[in-house]
Amino acid sequence: MIVAERKPLSEIRSFIEDFHRILVVGCGTCATVCLAGGEAEVRVVGAALRISFLRDEKDVEILEDCVTRQCEPEFVEPIQQKVKEESVEAVVSLGCGVGVNFLAEKLETIPVFPGVNTKFFGAAV
Repeated sequence: MIVAERKPLSEIRSFIEDFHRILVVGCGTCATVCLAGGEAEVRVVGAALRISFLRDEKDVEILEDCVTRQCEPEFVEPIQQKVKEESVEAVVSLGCGVGVNFLAEKLETIPVFPGVNTKFFGAAV
């Protein structure tokens, strides 16, 4: 299992400062279990980013979604579709490093930024 923790909001915001339509994507497996990137965390990060941009009077739209696993093609396909249909300019992944890289590979021309720091992977022994 992967263990991760959310990056500071200021760091996440610095990645997406120049974009106007951003998708925050969670991962329903490892990142959810360690309370770093599941559905609840997507809502929290999305709301925090909206407030942050509103305070600075910046017109930014934050979209939210969560998939079962960001590291599996069949779960990422709906995100590819959403990015295209919603004209998303950038993605913030709350999945582990594998999820971020997999999304970036699949989305090709859309920048994908990490919203969590992957701490380690491990298993019960």
